[in-house]
Amino acid sequence: MTTDKKIDMITMGLVNNFLFCLVDEMTQTMIRTAFSPLTRDIFDFQCGFCCGDGQVILEGQGTLLHSLVFPPLIQHWLMNHRDTTYPGDVIITNDPYSGAAIGFPGASHLPDIYMLCPIFIGDKLAAWSVAGGHQRDVGGAQPGSCATDSTEIYQEGLRIPPMKLYEKGVRNDDLYQIIKVNSRVPDIIEGDIEAYRAACTTGERRFWEMVELWGWETVETSFYALLDYAERLTRAEIQAMPDGEYEFDDYMDDDGLGYLDAEGNEIADMVLIHLKITVKGDSITYDFTGTAPQVNGAMNTPFATSRALVAATMRFMMSLDIPRNDGALRPVTLIIPEGTLLNPRLPGACAARGATAAREQDTMLGAQAMIVPEKAMAGASQVDTLLNIGGYDKDGKPFIVMEGGWGGWGGRPYDDGVEHNTPPHLNAANAPMETQEELYPIMYNEYAFAPDTEGAGKYRGSLGLIREYKILSDKATLQLRVDRQRMGPWGLCGGKPGAPLEAIINPDRENRHINKINLEMKYGEVLRWIAAGAGGWGDPLERDVHLVKNDVRNEKVSIRRAREVYGVVIDEKTMGVDLLKTQRLRKTMKKDSVE
Repeated sequence: MTTDKKIDMITMGLVNNFLFCLVDEMTQTMIRTAFSPLTRDIFDFQCGFCCGDGQVILEGQGTLLHSLVFPPLIQHWLMNHRDTTYPGDVIITNDPYSGAAIGFPGASHLPDIYMLCPIFIGDKLAAWSVAGGHQRDVGGAQPGSCATDSTEIYQEGLRIPPMKLYEKGVRNDDLYQIIKVNSRVPDIIEGDIEAYRAACTTGERRFWEMVELWGWETVETSFYALLDYAERLTRAEIQAMPDGEYEFDDYMDDDGLGYLDAEGNEIADMVLIHLKITVKGDSITYDFTGTAPQVNGAMNTPFATSRALVAATMRFMMSLDIPRNDGALRPVTLIIPEGTLLNPRLPGACAARGATAAREQDTMLGAQAMIVPEKAMAGASQVDTLLNIGGYDKDGKPFIVMEGGWGGWGGRPYDDGVEHNTPPHLNAANAPMETQEELYPIMYNEYAFAPDTEGAGKYRGSLGLIREYKILSDKATLQLRVDRQRMGPWGLCGGKPGAPLEAIINPDRENRHINKINLEMKYGEVLRWIAAGAGGWGDPLERDVHLVKNDVRNEKVSIRRAREVYGVVIDEKTMGVDLLKTQRLRKTMKKDSVE
């Protein structure tokens, strides 16, 4: 901050609203110009705008997992290149480890490429327009670059340390060629990277309009005032929480190399994520000491992702009025010991870190539920299924189908979980079946809710979701990342856990259940997976009988489950509730549960 000028709340609010428009327009530019359905349909990306020193002044509406990766990338770049950064530069990186040796978190995992575009006013570095997200393929052993069985990052694809893709507006064709020849789908990756650049250019153009409207001194003052304002509001929210220590554990099924031994027996040990949250005054600490050491497989989550998740998850305890900027993180202390699952050392593999990120958020939500139970929801289905199907179509052209599969949210203190909704740490969307079938040699046999998979409760969790794919190419490589097969999402306040996830090859004949796997599939073979159901909130015997009846009529809950779990007796012929029998049954079930 270079000025002592004061700013009034109205001007600060107007600048913040302008920033919302700026970042939203960046997001729309990305969607309209991207080549990959992963970007334009599923929204696995993030745009944002940063101050000259790298602090996020506003993040976009994209995938929250990417939001706070940008500041340490900018700060690391400025440490080494401040005097050689120019207008028209475009800096990109995807490397989680480039700055680790000197204390700067890097990127997330190799498919996530981040772009940083500096904006100057005269000789002053005034701001950064930033964008980044998941690319279709950056090389490595498996199509999609998200293999679960890699044991070091060198197997997972092309690493790009922070480098200039453009310098003073001139494209670095050599770097572009290196990126493209390492990808199975070079045209798509080039198209999406240029979509990122178009989004950043949009942000810069709108920034100049803002400066023209208010003047740079007012805009700069507003930026730092917004950071301070977010800090004040966040501290006030924390101050209202009860002081104390709140601990929670959750578990990954395995490290990415399988939870069955060579004889098919289940391996006992699961992968622990432990968290202690300490609330003291107007400060809060997230301490992951006690979490499992970094694992051999690809489930390690780099520190930058873990940091972004804390910011995204903490918001579940906060007011929606708090600006989404770096100021909200000032009251937060984050402790993640190096060499652990959530802060691995080089060369730890991390291609499949998305499932671990989901479980990290589950652990945070579980601990936060003890602090603000009136705002807490039960465990969500999360994005534990990541599918990549790669091969060649009938014309010999390479293809990669990529989908992140989710179910929905857990029950809440006031309502059921949201059905078929993006996980809490994302803000993604569904890839339409029709689009996927038009682009790729696959067919969807089924896309439906899975009955009786919800976590039962006074407010039930969402149902799991069935997706079944049929291969229409001669052969294809399947890479599947799944979790929550050994323990379903947890319930709260007497709510029951959701049903565990299932994944099956050729269910009508072979019926082979699989977990994390890479395998070859042939024409006509089928993959079926059922996302985990989300956890329930509250005692299922307190659920409104009419809500149970509606779930039965909508074929979400069976008549048998309504009786056995919710204590609601429904007549099979009339589909009405027998209230007298229901009262008697519930009374008996409550008595049995006490005894």
